[in-house]
Amino acid sequence: MLNIVMRILKLSGRHSRKLKFAFVLSVLESVIINGPLLLFLYSLYLITQNQLGHEDVVLISVLMAVVLSVRALFRHGIHVFQSGTGYNMMADERMKLGNFIRRLPMGYFNDGNIGNISSVVTSDMVFLEEIAMDKLTVIVSSYLNLIVSSIMLCIFDLRIGLTIVAIIIVSVITLNVIFNKSKEIAPRRQLVVEKLIHSVIEYVKGLPITKAFNLSGEKSKAISDSFKKIRDIMIEFEKMLTPLLLLHEVIIGIGIGVVIILSSIFASDGTMKLYFALMIIVFSFEIFVPLLTLSRTIPLLKIVDAGLDRNDRINKAQPIDTNSKEIELDNFNIEFENVSFAYEEEQVIKDMSFSINEGTMTALVGKSGCGKSTVTNLIARFWDVQEGAVKVGGIDLKEMTCDSLLKNISMVFQKVYLFNDTVLNNIRFAKPEATMNEVIKVCKKARCHEFISQLENGYETMVGEGGCTLSGGEKQRISIARAMLKDAPIILLDEATASVDPDNEAYIKEAINDLVKKKTLVVIAHTLSTIKNADQILVLEEGKIVQRGKHEHLIIEKGYYSDLWKRSHRIKHWTL
Repeated sequence: MLNIVMRILKLSGRHSRKLKFAFVLSVLESVIINGPLLLFLYSLYLITQNQLGHEDVVLISVLMAVVLSVRALFRHGIHVFQSGTGYNMMADERMKLGNFIRRLPMGYFNDGNIGNISSVVTSDMVFLEEIAMDKLTVIVSSYLNLIVSSIMLCIFDLRIGLTIVAIIIVSVITLNVIFNKSKEIAPRRQLVVEKLIHSVIEYVKGLPITKAFNLSGEKSKAISDSFKKIRDIMIEFEKMLTPLLLLHEVIIGIGIGVVIILSSIFASDGTMKLYFALMIIVFSFEIFVPLLTLSRTIPLLKIVDAGLDRNDRINKAQPIDTNSKEIELDNFNIEFENVSFAYEEEQVIKDMSFSINEGTMTALVGKSGCGKSTVTNLIARFWDVQEGAVKVGGIDLKEMTCDSLLKNISMVFQKVYLFNDTVLNNIRFAKPEATMNEVIKVCKKARCHEFISQLENGYETMVGEGGCTLSGGEKQRISIARAMLKDAPIILLDEATASVDPDNEAYIKEAINDLVKKKTLVVIAHTLSTIKNADQILVLEEGKIVQRGKHEHLIIEKGYYSDLWKRSHRIKHWTL
């Protein structure tokens, strides 16, 4: 148990001083907690000697009030320095975790770790800050109380002291068994909670599909099974520990009885003063309370321990830029040199080479799954290549930290995500220190200032999770405004007009034209008419570049591009 205390203390970081001070107050409380017992012993002595007078009663009462008041102050200080520290500590840990996971390769999130991360942030850390923190000083003070009380009783009467020590040892052995049993099942509980959170996230995200195919509610087997598993594991947890906890309480009960019997025997044969025997009998009901407290704390601590283990596993993941450094770029040319890349076993990019000059536009064209999105992901270093090199400004991306690279890149894709925050904060996400005038300026360029002004609270309107209160075109224009505010020299653009209505298409095209001026632009093209003026067009097929050149050259060259151009014009003709 003390090991868990040390783990939490290590996790506390800059807040460790406050926790240590809380521990010091716990030590002082443990010392003073026996004050009432000594005063009670002194009272019994005076009573049995017929020496208790009015002045003694006043003195004992005053001292008792002082001791209890000081103990209350210590307890208040413990709560102040411990509980408040827990919330601050977990706030720091969440920020630390957030900064850490954004440096992890995207493959980490595709390996089923989203539920793991969600469990740590929403379950483990909440459990630690709200429940576990209150138990830290309980553990420390319980151990100290047992040690101080045992030493004090050994001094007064070695026979009783050793008897109590023996009972404590038997109790601690039982506690160790409870601890190990909790250790067996707590990780299983955490795993089930993790799967439950993952299932809930998946269920909520896929709710439109489940409703459309009448698979909601009881027909959603995955989430139903997760609820049943968490129920079963908690019942198993209780069934496993209840007999052991009951056994421990029986041991404590027997121990109290033994102490009372021995004290009575020693008092009757004259080897123990009557007042001391009475004090021991009264005290026997209190000395073992810390053991009972520890037994009830163990199951909670093992859940905390399992949560700390899960947090440690996340922090042991290898960031993508561990061996990288901060680099300031002199130019923004992009190069692929014999790049090969695979998602696990699936080869997606095969020995690809091309270069993009600063300030030019390059378009990526090809069938779905040919590697277009992967190219942009590699430029943003969401993944690292297995072979070859991706360079920006002549620097291999593996030499650069993610921050030093991404501060030079803005991305606008079809699938726009807005946070459950105000319109203003979603736009300022690109530049938190931006003034209101700067935000309005880019919003006017992005053709979204007018509709934002008409919202109920203007720029302070909440957009809902994912931007659910806005239309697709409105979200696109806000994402373009966000990219404009960042004003990065490199733009990665998944053609934003491919899936919007004609009314919004014109606005978005105007906004994009303003966004990409004098930028190094990489476009994933869905509509060929939008890339006619590209400086270079790369046609991809099964992870390879099969054609490259300008529009006017590619439409007369036999291949995928000219076929696609002809098909698009036939469709347009038929539509007309």
